[in-house]
Amino acid sequence: MVSVQQNPLARSQQAWRECSAHPWVLSTVTKGYRLQFAGKPPPFNGVIASVAKGDSARVLETEISSLLEKRAIRRVPVGETQKGYYSRYFLIPKKDGGLRPTLDLRVLNKHLRKYKFRMLTVAALTRAIRRDDWFTAIDLKDAYFHISIYPAHRKYLRFSFQSEVYEFVTLPFGLSLAPRVFTKCMETALSPLRRRGLRIYAYLDDYLICAHSRERAERDTEMLTSHLMNLGFRINYAKSQLIPSREIKYLGLRIDSVAYRTMLSERRIIAFYQCLALFRLGNLVSFRTCLRLLGMMASLLAVVPLGLLKMRDFQRWVAARGLCSCRHLTRRVRIHEECVAALRQWRDPSLLRTGVPLGGVSLRKVVTTNASLSGWGAVFQGRSVNGRWTPQLGELYINMLELMAVFLALKHFLPFLEGFHVLVRTDNTTVVAYINRQGGTRSLQLHNLARKLIVWSAAHFSSLRATHVPGVLNMGADLLSRGNPLYGEWVLHPQVMDQIWGIYGRAAVDLFASRENAKCPLYFSLRDENAPLGVDALAHPWPNVLLYAFPPLSLISPTLERVRENALSLLLIAPHWPGRPWLAEIVQLLQGEPWPLPLRRDLLSQAGGKNFHPQPERVNLWVWHMKG
Repeated sequence: MVSVQQNPLARSQQAWRECSAHPWVLSTVTKGYRLQFAGKPPPFNGVIASVAKGDSARVLETEISSLLEKRAIRRVPVGETQKGYYSRYFLIPKKDGGLRPTLDLRVLNKHLRKYKFRMLTVAALTRAIRRDDWFTAIDLKDAYFHISIYPAHRKYLRFSFQSEVYEFVTLPFGLSLAPRVFTKCMETALSPLRRRGLRIYAYLDDYLICAHSRERAERDTEMLTSHLMNLGFRINYAKSQLIPSREIKYLGLRIDSVAYRTMLSERRIIAFYQCLALFRLGNLVSFRTCLRLLGMMASLLAVVPLGLLKMRDFQRWVAARGLCSCRHLTRRVRIHEECVAALRQWRDPSLLRTGVPLGGVSLRKVVTTNASLSGWGAVFQGRSVNGRWTPQLGELYINMLELMAVFLALKHFLPFLEGFHVLVRTDNTTVVAYINRQGGTRSLQLHNLARKLIVWSAAHFSSLRATHVPGVLNMGADLLSRGNPLYGEWVLHPQVMDQIWGIYGRAAVDLFASRENAKCPLYFSLRDENAPLGVDALAHPWPNVLLYAFPPLSLISPTLERVRENALSLLLIAPHWPGRPWLAEIVQLLQGEPWPLPLRRDLLSQAGGKNFHPQPERVNLWVWHMKG
């Protein structure tokens, strides 16, 4: 029996305790991961043999030998083989023409719980890069194999080949919860460094270090490498880039902080065009290949200008085949002219090599629009415009009229919006979706109008986004009827606010507020047009006074960027969540000691104190005094 204590992470449990590891994480790295079953574990289904012949058998033999050498699996004694759960090992073709051994855990995965968890996205990464950043990258060796499986649960990860029975003693690829388990452990591992101001962006076993100077990048890289090894992780030096550079390849991207753009790596471009080449007029391709091309498109969207819009026609063509991804993967599909036309834009050699600008949005212009069956109206920074529909237009359904109102408003205010990031506020959720998702597949008429709007906007604005603003925000029960209360609407208890003012001094301006939760007489509102300083703080310059902000989570990074660029002073209310990369940005701007808000049942409320946050301890709010 392979002991959990032989695992390098388990032997480093004191170092994990010093990371203030969550009890679940500490238990996982020291005692092994307990499979999180949704109900009873699956029953014994017999010893299912994995079958392979010829070259396939040799590939599988090599894989098993490698796993045994890495102590990722063990041989099961003969007397223990008639229990547990068996899955098949099989081989699938690799892109380079070889074969990849894969343990088929699809049936076992159905017995496991389903959790949502957050992983680093390309969009979030590109927003976090600063101009002239220096980069290094660290890769772990056999990442999942660092996590042991709880000994009593190893029997559910068995397979049989050539009359031998094996079981995984470490976290296997193919287990549906494996990415979540590894990510949660790594968030804990990286938290002490982020609390010290290291800007580390993690995607499973790949880590990008960003720093403002070459010297800082070298120091941070050495610190991260030493820290990971102290926790028991093994570094893959062959795949790591330890020499700082202002251009780096990471997650299939080429990131350039001098040109301040990110583009796809040449390898990903070649792989995409190899798949696209199969879609020639008259060719027959499997439905699986159609879905693969769609998936490749989806993975490129963040770095292809208007990529989602360009994907819509092919997405519509695939949906029109009426095939199911569960039952029809091998069904052959003939490529017709409609498909060729849908893919024409993607054959442009410059499309995948243009890239997109880096950085986030710290200043934007806000336009509020509305429409009815009789007319439309819009407001921008105190200016207004309205109009009436012609009888023919008045017969269109309301979603079309609302989207037309947005188009007309943007054209009217174009002299004031040209070259800026633009945010449209509307009470129509369909319009928000068709703008933010660059069209859609449900309504062709609405999609075509959205296409015209988005293409026109791309020629005039730095970006276009939309947000939903409810027509009427009722209190109490109605607030709950809209779903879970919004993070940005929580109100801190007045006594806690008095304590904050007593420690740091009273702020002059509240950046993200409403009539209900404003903490300063002067405030910017997220929704209220009558706020003293206007709607949307990111649409206005900020005065050089002590500012206060309790922003929605999505606005923390833009707020920090504005503070840093304009050398402003800010009291920020934000969660102390070490797993979030913006914690390092907060630490770098700290002016004084942060203060954890005292825990009390009524710390956070909504609807005039009628609704309380059920678990304020999980939010873990702190006050951060920052100076840019």
